[in-house]
Amino acid sequence: MKFAEILEIRNGRNQRQVENKDGKYPIYRSGGIIGYADDYICDSETVVIGRKGNINNLIFVKESFWNVDTIFGLVTNLTKKGFLQVEMKVPSKEKQHEIVARLYKIVSTIVDKQHELYRLDLLVQFKGVGQIAKVVAE
Repeated sequence: MKFAEILEIRNGRNQRQVENKDGKYPIYRSGGIIGYADDYICDSETVVIGRKGNINNLIFVKESFWNVDTIFGLVTNLTKKGFLQVEMKVPSKEKQHEIVARLYKIVSTIVDKQHELYRLDLLVQFKGVGQIAKVVAE
């Protein structure tokens, strides 16, 4: 199944002609609401995704809204049956374990470095050589 079978992309447009501080519909960009409008492009329960710039900031909008030209409104007609037909690639269990092991090493390294930074901060706070030696010995 392809996205085109379950998804409609609504391009945003410039908001200047519909912008009204007392408007009924929010105007969205990828960072969130930037004003209000007298008209809307996307119906309620639509996902907003950036077209450029902040593309990893998805927003689910529960009300009808205007979207500016830097974002898309993703309108789905996805039913449960259709959702179950969506294909996605999932790595083998072996590959998943390999990824988890790599991530664990990364997290472990980060924790070790944070601990080193903490100890260095303590060293800077102490004034006497005896106190520094004591912290290093710990």
